[in-house]
Amino acid sequence: NKIRHLRQFLRGWAKHWSGVYKVEKERLLTLIDAFDLKVDSSILTASELESKVEAEVRLKKLLHEE
Repeated sequence: NKIRHLRQFLRGWAKHWSGVYKVEKERLLTLIDAFDLKVDSSILTASELESKVEAEVRLKKLLHEE
């Protein structure tokens, strides 16, 4: 009985974290795409370039964790 409850808890926990990863991945991809579009029309400032690089690093780390 305890194992069944633990299994149910872990399934719910895994689904929750899967959703969190999905939302964060979508947010990072949207941010990177926005910076890529801006690069086509103008030059990125130093802070924008830093934000883009940070988003790319976080996305790479997130995909590795998945």
